[in-house]
Amino acid sequence: MDTKVELTEALAQVVFGIAAQSERLERALQHERAALMANDDVALDAAGRDKDLLVRTLEAHERERLHLTRSLGISAGPAPMRVALSDTPAARDAWARCLSVLERCQNINAANGRIVETKLRHVRMALELISGHDLGRATYGPAGRIAGSRSPMTIAKA
Repeated sequence: MDTKVELTEALAQVVFGIAAQSERLERALQHERAALMANDDVALDAAGRDKDLLVRTLEAHERERLHLTRSLGISAGPAPMRVALSDTPAARDAWARCLSVLERCQNINAANGRIVETKLRHVRMALELISGHDLGRATYGPAGRIAGSRSPMTIAKA
């Protein structure tokens, strides 16, 4: 069998792997979103572990894909991949699908990050209220360092 044909078949198999893992990653990110919204720490931990494993697997597939495209002497971009997979319609279609799935994953992950940032901001505000430090309105003290003001409404007063 021709080396180019073997490399192209191997590339198709890697693409199938990327497509399957990217769909799993999308589901894991959706589970992460649900856990964040429900404040379910157990489900959030599980989703995080799943996401980590899937990302590491995708990274391994991507390294293999890049190796194969270099071996075939083509660019790793979307258009050259479609051309390289033109004799394998199922792999070409899987490649197109996984590109859109990975774009959705990126958007879901960014939205999940915004949820985490909002929750962290709320926790920081609660800690400031409990501790009596109003870090949002810090001023500079006589030594030129930031000196947080003490709130007269300290919840933590004994």
